Amino acid sequence: MKLPGLLVITSLIALLISPLGLTAHASAINQFNHAFAGMLESHQLPGAVVHVKHKGKLIVHQAIGVRNLDAPMPIRTDDIFRIYSMTKPVTAVALLQLVDQGKVDLDADIRRYLPGFEPFEFDGQPQIVTVHHLLSHTAGFGYGGGLKSWIDIRYLLANPLSRNNSLDDLVDDLSGIELKFAPGSRFEYSIASDIQGAIIEAVTNQPLDQYFEEHIFGPLQMSNTGFAVPAAAKHRLVDMYEYDASTFEQALTFNKEDILFVETGSESEYLSKPTLISAGGGLVSTAQDYANFVGMLLNGGEFNGKRILSNELLTKMLSSHTQGLDTHFLPRIYENVGFGYGLAVEQAQHGLRPQGSFFWAGMGGTLFWGDPHNDLQVVVMFQVEDGWIALEKWLLPEIYKLIQDDKLNAAINNGH
Repeated sequence: MKLPGLLVITSLIALLISPLGLTAHASAINQFNHAFAGMLESHQLPGAVVHVKHKGKLIVHQAIGVRNLDAPMPIRTDDIFRIYSMTKPVTAVALLQLVDQGKVDLDADIRRYLPGFEPFEFDGQPQIVTVHHLLSHTAGFGYGGGLKSWIDIRYLLANPLSRNNSLDDLVDDLSGIELKFAPGSRFEYSIASDIQGAIIEAVTNQPLDQYFEEHIFGPLQMSNTGFAVPAAAKHRLVDMYEYDASTFEQALTFNKEDILFVETGSESEYLSKPTLISAGGGLVSTAQDYANFVGMLLNGGEFNGKRILSNELLTKMLSSHTQGLDTHFLPRIYENVGFGYGLAVEQAQHGLRPQGSFFWAGMGGTLFWGDPHNDLQVVVMFQVEDGWIALEKWLLPEIYKLIQDDKLNAAINNGH
């Protein structure tokens, strides 16, 4: 794929939109945008929207590349992306709001709120699954699929995440399936976030999407985020690709031969509202919207002077609850990373992100992180399924090189 003039156009737009102006430090931002565009071009990847704030200053909000490799329409900063599992941290905040209000207890048996669940068992022994277990994905649930165990087969047959299910149907489908392990003994990424959504509906007596709109999206000015794309915005939903890598290890570097087209935005199922409002993976969003959410997490639970979540519960959300546990697939991608509530947490510095940084990604290619030590937040909207792994590996050194630029930091510190 050749994108004539892409690097030049990217550089000119970056200079024009840079909130720091046409100053000497702009060369660092220019170099970053050049590098990002070059990476996309060399691997024959569709475009992305990059949003970076450092020390409270917006330094990059840039659309780089094209929406479709065969019909090269430039990507736009307000384009809409399927964010899949980046829904999970949003759901965690929503549920923790109810803990703040005294309506949900972290240590309570989830059957207090969802009595339709049959009593839980593991290895023939009764178990208690708490709200804390759900939030930290240590409850013993799975995602199902495959034929590795009878429990996985049960998930496959029950199909609890069918788009035609309600959240009550999801609970019914899961009820009676044995847990994969005793709650609290392991971490396994799972359907737990969708069960959190069922609790939110049960406790508030509101549809989940309505609760999110009133208590998350409205206060955080996330006007382009939801569980379906409105008809007036359907032209902004980008096309979807996938990276056909068979293992996490293979996915750590891009191979342009394995970048495959999946669907156009104009034909996506996300243009219509599903029956299942998936709290684990159902949202679409923009870079700016999700940056507002990440900014709230970095700002102690406040956004524009309005408190979204108490600092106490935010601290609990951004702390690892899996130290000493088997952490499922995480060690295959990250060293010494734990899981908080709905997102991963750096337990110690083993790379560029300092201890206490938090992050997550979506299967569709989107990713974010917050770094309290450097007062840094990064959101990248990219639509290549399983492409987030290689993208994050490439992006981390580029971002930290950018924020360490002396002229850039001097401009930020001088308030320019």
